[in-house]
Amino acid sequence: MMHSIKIRFNTECSDNRLYWRVLIDGVEHLAENIFINVPVYTSGDFLPDKNQTKHHISCESSDLVWNGDVLTVN
Repeated sequence: MMHSIKIRFNTECSDNRLYWRVLIDGVEHLAENIFINVPVYTSGDFLPDKNQTKHHISCESSDLVWNGDVLTVN
């Protein structure tokens, strides 16, 4: 199954470890590190509840591997 992946900086990082918000098919996950081995592009989404646009590094993949809080996208 092909997944839509959007990555953005976690501005609310309070633990000095989980720096990245990773939206996989619209579901948010937090990651310490991300390795991306597929083509990427930039994207933006307007969030009406915050009245602002959030920008992402985006990609698609059917091969996602989590090792603890580290995501590898193949």
